[in-house]
Amino acid sequence: MLSKAVKLRETSSFMLEWVKAPLVTASVLPSSERLARKMVKGLNADVGKVVVLGPGTGVFTRQLLACGIPEDNLVLIELNRKFAKNMQVAYPKALVVNGAAESLTRLHLKDVGAVVSGLPFLSMKDQQIDEILRGAFQVLKHGGVFIQFTYGHRCPVKAHILKHHGLVAERSSFVLNNFPPASVYHIKKHPH
Repeated sequence: MLSKAVKLRETSSFMLEWVKAPLVTASVLPSSERLARKMVKGLNADVGKVVVLGPGTGVFTRQLLACGIPEDNLVLIELNRKFAKNMQVAYPKALVVNGAAESLTRLHLKDVGAVVSGLPFLSMKDQQIDEILRGAFQVLKHGGVFIQFTYGHRCPVKAHILKHHGLVAERSSFVLNNFPPASVYHIKKHPH
C-alpha cells in the first residue's frame, strides 16, 4: 500500500504531465490501485514476460510485481519522457522504452504472456488501435491475453477491428470505485 504522501505526489505529477501534454498523458488522474488489481488478476510468474503499455506512474507495474512477476520479465513502454525516466529509476531490471506502443514489434520480444494496456483507446483513432493490436498479437505467445480498461460502456476496440484480427473481447470486471468507474476487458485470439 502506498503512503498518502506518495499517492499525492504521483497524482500531482500525473496532473501536471496532463496539463503539459494532454494528448500524451490522456487522463487527468492515474488509475486507482483497485483498478490495477483487477487488471492483473489471474496473472502470476508463470505467465512469462508482461508488456505494460503506458505504465504512467507505475500503478499496474506495482501490482504485477505483487503478483510475483519478476521485474526482469517486465517491458514498460511509455510515451511520456518524464514517466519513462521515473520507471527506469524505479525498475532498473525491467526493459523501459520511451516510445509509442506501436514500437512493440521492433523490440523482437519472445514469451510474452500478457500485454497490460493503460492506453486511452477511446481517444485514439481506429488505425492506431489496429496497429497496436497487430503488434501486441505478434509478440504474444499462443493463449496470451491483451488486457485493456475503459471508461466507456462497451469494449473500446470496435467490432470490425476485433474481427479483422480474429479476436474476441470479454469484459472481465467492472470497477465502480475508480474515478471514473472502469471496465476491464480481456482480448484474445478467437479459439477456432
